[in-house]
Amino acid sequence: MQTLSEKNKAVVRRFNEEFIIKGDLQAFNETVSPDFINHTGPVGNNDANATRDFITQLLRPAFPDIKLEIFDMIAEDDKVVTHKAFTGTFSAPFMNQPPTGKPATLRIIDIVQLKDGKYIAHWSVRDFVTHG
Repeated sequence: MQTLSEKNKAVVRRFNEEFIIKGDLQAFNETVSPDFINHTGPVGNNDANATRDFITQLLRPAFPDIKLEIFDMIAEDDKVVTHKAFTGTFSAPFMNQPPTGKPATLRIIDIVQLKDGKYIAHWSVRDFVTHG
């Protein structure tokens, strides 16, 4: 039987692998609460729809060959912390930078709060590095 921490980690892994990497909108809808708040999103633009649009309209176009590496995932109570990196060819404007056509890495530490198997809140620290 899975513990709550294991179940929450599986939800976070699914969100990252199926929605962010593969673009599966059903995975997004099944893992994110309609009441979700992104505490590191722009004020007034930090709900579930804004988060979905950021990933589908900015992140994925910026890295059409996006890959994910999860270095650590730690869960306690209702939160999961993930240290990860997205890599790919920087092909469209992203985070106020013009595309270079060269490899880039977006390293992130995320804190996700979950309730009933769905994201309800998110905080993150990001470091965007272009290469070459």
